[in-house]
Amino acid sequence: MSEYNIPLEEPTRGPATDVGADRTLTPSTLSYHEDEAAELEVAIKNMSLEQSNAEATEDSSVNDTPIDMEQKVMTGLDSLIKELNNSAVEQLKHFQESGDCAAIDDAVQLFGEAVNLTPESHASKAALLTNLGGAFQHRFERLGELGDIKDAIQHSSVDLSVLESSGDIKDAIQVGQQAVDLTPDGHAHKAALLNNLGGALQRRFERLGELGDIEDAIRVMRQAVDLTPDSHADKASFLNNLGNAFQCRFQYLGELGDIENAIQVKQEAVNLTSDGHADKASFLNNLGNAIQCRLSNLTPDGHAKKASFLNNLGNAIQCRFQCVGELGDIENAIRVKQEAVNLTPDGYADKAAKLNNLGGALQCRFERLGELGDIEDAIRVLQQAAEQPGGALQGRFEHIGELGDIKNVISTFQQSTKNTCGPPSIRYHAACKWATLSSAYQDSSSALDAYKVVLEIIPQLIWPGQTVHQRYEELPKIVQTINAAVATAISAENLTQAVEWLEEGRGIVWGQILQLRLSLDNLQSGEDFYSATKCWTSTHSDTINNPNTHTDMTGKQEAQQHTQLAAEYEALIAVVRKLNGFDSFLKPKKLSALTPAAVNGPVIIINVDQSRCDALVLSSSHSTIHIPLPDFSSKQAEEMYSEMISSLQDSGVRVDCAEEQFSVMQQAEMGHDQLKSILARLWSTVVQPIFSEIEDVLHDSAEGCLPHITWCVTGALALLPLHAAGIYGSKDPSDDINLSDFAVSSYTTTLSAMLKSGHKPHQRDPRDKPKVLIVSQPDTKEEARIIQTYTSPEHSCHLTCEEAVVETVKREMGKYEIVHLACHGIQDSKNPLDSAFTLYDGRLKLHDLMGLSLENVELAFLSACQIVAGNEKLPEERVNLVAGMLAVGYPSVITTMWSIGDKDTPVPVVADKVYESLLGHRNELETRNLRQSAAYALHAAVKHLRKEVGEMQFIKWVPFVHYGV
Repeated sequence: MSEYNIPLEEPTRGPATDVGADRTLTPSTLSYHEDEAAELEVAIKNMSLEQSNAEATEDSSVNDTPIDMEQKVMTGLDSLIKELNNSAVEQLKHFQESGDCAAIDDAVQLFGEAVNLTPESHASKAALLTNLGGAFQHRFERLGELGDIKDAIQHSSVDLSVLESSGDIKDAIQVGQQAVDLTPDGHAHKAALLNNLGGALQRRFERLGELGDIEDAIRVMRQAVDLTPDSHADKASFLNNLGNAFQCRFQYLGELGDIENAIQVKQEAVNLTSDGHADKASFLNNLGNAIQCRLSNLTPDGHAKKASFLNNLGNAIQCRFQCVGELGDIENAIRVKQEAVNLTPDGYADKAAKLNNLGGALQCRFERLGELGDIEDAIRVLQQAAEQPGGALQGRFEHIGELGDIKNVISTFQQSTKNTCGPPSIRYHAACKWATLSSAYQDSSSALDAYKVVLEIIPQLIWPGQTVHQRYEELPKIVQTINAAVATAISAENLTQAVEWLEEGRGIVWGQILQLRLSLDNLQSGEDFYSATKCWTSTHSDTINNPNTHTDMTGKQEAQQHTQLAAEYEALIAVVRKLNGFDSFLKPKKLSALTPAAVNGPVIIINVDQSRCDALVLSSSHSTIHIPLPDFSSKQAEEMYSEMISSLQDSGVRVDCAEEQFSVMQQAEMGHDQLKSILARLWSTVVQPIFSEIEDVLHDSAEGCLPHITWCVTGALALLPLHAAGIYGSKDPSDDINLSDFAVSSYTTTLSAMLKSGHKPHQRDPRDKPKVLIVSQPDTKEEARIIQTYTSPEHSCHLTCEEAVVETVKREMGKYEIVHLACHGIQDSKNPLDSAFTLYDGRLKLHDLMGLSLENVELAFLSACQIVAGNEKLPEERVNLVAGMLAVGYPSVITTMWSIGDKDTPVPVVADKVYESLLGHRNELETRNLRQSAAYALHAAVKHLRKEVGEMQFIKWVPFVHYGV
């Protein structure tokens, strides 16, 4: 129950005078004068003398009237009362921090003097009484003197949980009512006093069972809520307390309206409380208790869902135990989970899950208390479940050390994965346990077998029947598991499996969004079947992946249609796989099918796992090369990413941590030490060890110019600028070294994306200039002017301001080989397909682009804000506008890792040099197709920019990156 100390109001009669002298406090027992009027008269007389003496020194010729003198005396009295109260508060704070008993004695003395000096009619009398009572209560709680708590009752409404043993609840309620009566309506603290009085009444009801008390408690708590606006800081607490009172009456009378009211007002309390507020967790807990109360008391044993309700209730109580640690919670969790099991007949589909949950609760209590009986019971219960008792056996192994237990653990988890009737989540959990324990206690062969099963189950967890947002909720833990699987395969020297698993695990949701779109081209020989499949895909794939297309449906209807279409989708794939030559349709690719991604230069895959970090290099002329990175770790990657954010902030860059996106707000003096350090560490721990092992590969792919490499990385490393790694700013310039001296870098989201782009037919004569579509805003017209200097009007189209509308841009994109989007972009992490380019009349969203058929496009240059940033928790997914442009058909994309500000932006410089290379020297490009030359053009442009702005100005040149082939 929340109660409140009442702050003393500022005096309103006139300006306060300075008392001046410091007070020396000595511990004493407060004595109270029977005649408060006499006390006040003495105080006024003394203050009158002080005032007269002070005024005499200033101007002895001035004579005050009695009225003036009284006003000055009362002003001085207010000042003294306030000083006493404030001094008491300071002493109380000191006591609370230090436990110094002398401080609480001083607080009681000072509060008491303030009370004695205050007339009954004074506005602060009620507040002072409340504060004095609180001080007595603090001293009682520390020293246990019953006299203190009796004094507290005499002067204020205090926490009755303390008073129950003293038998003075009645007096406390009487004093609380007096405090309310002393406070006029409209007073700022009236609601708090009503709330405290209601709490006292509720406690007496809980103690004595008088129904009138809980009725009165609800009445006065309602008044407290009604008097408090929603914007007030205490409104949520008052609502929470009122909800508790309703729930208390429900438990006594069983009236359904009371528990419904309790849930309603507690929900309001939660809604009014921000996520970061200290009380949010308590309010949510209380709301959960109310809902739990309704479920437990209103559902008869014969109800079809009673067992499920109890099972969920047990899970919630166990969750609270794990957060708070109250032993009573795990006892209650076991009790209600056992009841859920007892109410579920044998043979029911979810009996195993309930048994499994009960076993988990028993195991949880064993881990807390160490009672072997609990772990034995857990094993017995779990042996009845579809999921075998692996976790419990593991607990006994860790407690006793019997090797036989850990073998049984692995065996039983392995058996659990074969129970296809159970939920995929249980099978997935069992497979992960099987893999983890095999890695720790058995050979890598067993672990590889386990991870194979993990990869087979993942599509059942992340399936198209869920919305994109639902699938993303499941991904963080899955991504870590995949990285662990790859690390295990590398440890077992099974590099083929490692590459295949890494590709299968990258962009899971993204791959589902794209897979039908990317694969139907291979199905065209099926003629009528191809047409039917294409029609179904174009009609329904957006329905599956974008839930916002059914705004006229209820949530239940939308979920049903979503599930139905997903089932049709899977049935369609099954039919396709029965066709001759299509048995592997949309299945994970084998290494032999992935290697052609390296046709234009080696692809460097880096797996970042908690156990180890490794690079795997694919090339067209060599077998897969494994390069361990022992000096690099996932923790280092996360630390570097955090440091990079800090460095960007120090350099005048706004960092939106919620979206992991950056944009330059102003051109400040660029602090570069952190970025310099990050780039140096990336060189020494990642790039240099790799390059030292692939010199022959780089030489074979050079063909008379710098070799081209493509980075395909995981974990937090995917958010760092590997392409700029190097040593910069050495005292001796000859010691400087960086990646761009040895190779041209690109990035890719997946190997499959490179395969699609690399094998795309090239219909334009390389000697012809490509056509360019330019979309700009008023503040980016300079970029448009630069581009137009390298192309003719008949080979370009410039859309700006009111011309740059969504439908026009969509219609024109397919007519031009190059699109240059110099407009703002927006990332949406909750629904990635709603990420968009901002145009004149609205947003060109990613799911709109997915509907386009762009057959002959070649390059997208994105100079917009918030483009390449992904989700820090899911860097492998990278469902952003860059990935979207690659998916809709652009094989090559130039963009920035963070956005560059509008003032003194280097984007026009880079654009000038890129388009000069691509459009200005056609004869030089005849031996290199445009798609590959985009990476080289950007490389040259950034090299020029570095010379122009200075190599140490990392924030200006580092962000420019190339994606694709």
